Amino acid sequence: MLPRSMAVLTLSTILAAFGLLAAQKAAEISSEDDFRIEGVGLWQCQCPSHGCPCQANGQPKYGTCFAADFAHINKGNYGKTRLDGMNVVLVGNLVDMKQERLFGTLYIDQAGTSEQRDALRKMFEYLNSQNVGMPGAQPIPFQRVRAVAFHFSESADKTVYTLSIPDILEEKAVLQRDAAGRPVHSMPAMDTWSNIVHNADNLKFVYHDPAVGKAWDQSGQYANLKYFVLTRDMYAKKQMLIIDADSSGKWTPKQKQLIQRLGLGMN
Repeated sequence: MLPRSMAVLTLSTILAAFGLLAAQKAAEISSEDDFRIEGVGLWQCQCPSHGCPCQANGQPKYGTCFAADFAHINKGNYGKTRLDGMNVVLVGNLVDMKQERLFGTLYIDQAGTSEQRDALRKMFEYLNSQNVGMPGAQPIPFQRVRAVAFHFSESADKTVYTLSIPDILEEKAVLQRDAAGRPVHSMPAMDTWSNIVHNADNLKFVYHDPAVGKAWDQSGQYANLKYFVLTRDMYAKKQMLIIDADSSGKWTPKQKQLIQRLGLGMN
């Protein structure tokens, strides 16, 4: 029979071990949906070239916002799943004061494994739930989620960007740079992937998907590019301009504070 002191010590050790295991399990659970990704994003929509009011907390120029929100992930992870080289794009009416008109189709890189495709879907569903734009507004309803082939290219000088989903989506944008290589038109913006975007020339934006019954040609309209490092924590800590939006056409006090705190500048 163990001495009382040893029995108490043993019990304490067992409880501590259970406590440690519980803490480790909780950490594993909380990290399952965590993500950190780095890459390049391309947004194109029907607003006028170099003049999308939604980027600065405004309303769509024409009421609807037929758009494509694309990201190429250079490296990163969702939980324990690596997402290096993966692509994802949401296409639809992505900003609208009339909630009933919103719709979107999420296209996920079929080159990924089932785990990678599932991670991309979960990550974008989370981002979509955060980017509601207006208090009380609902996330964009997905008509469907499709695994498709992506062809994405970035020129060596990082000025020409093309995206193709055969028989569905064709995009091409050119980013103007100054003599020092800096993007010419940069601004703080409400964006899924970054707080800074660089306005670009939209040379092609053609969408046609018979499976969802939607088609348009918005070539020559608005486009922007951004180079992002994004984490779930940035959304959780409200470090993204797209949070606390009200579509008033001017930055909210909280957005102004964030712009100043992050040193993004104002224009």
